[in-house]
Order: sequence, then C-alpha cells, then structure tokens
Amino acid sequence: MADSVTQGEMKRFLRKNKFIATGKKNNRYIGVLNGEKRLLVFHYHKDSDMIPSGTLKAMAEQLGISKNQLVDLIKNR
Repeated sequence: MADSVTQGEMKRFLRKNKFIATGKKNNRYIGVLNGEKRLLVFHYHKDSDMIPSGTLKAMAEQLGISKNQLVDLIKNR
C-alpha cells in the first residue's frame, strides 16, 4: 500500500521532528511543523502495527497537512 505507515515509523518521525510526548498517558505530542505549533494525539501500541488510512488522515489534519504530505514526510520522499 502506498500510504501505509507503521506506528514505529510515526514515532520515529515525531522524535526526528522534536515532538514532545505530554499528557497523563504520554499520547499527546507537541511540536512545531512548518513553522506552526501543533498538537497531535497518537495512541502508540507497537512498532509493527499499521496505522489505518482514516486515522492517518485525521493525524495529518491535526498537523495541518494532507495525508499524502504526511506519508511523504514520514517516508522521506
């Protein structure tokens, strides 16, 4: 699948872009993307779990970008 992303890939993307885990369960990530402060809710389970397409789209919206842009950023395209 062209737009498939694992939870491990997403977690590495967040770390690489200096997002900081906050909140009671550390499932909220705060960081800056494209010059704007962003809050992303990400429920991590394990590295190999795939992120469903709809969830990936919702995460991209939280970051203020399209799903395709998010996949490209994660995959370094």
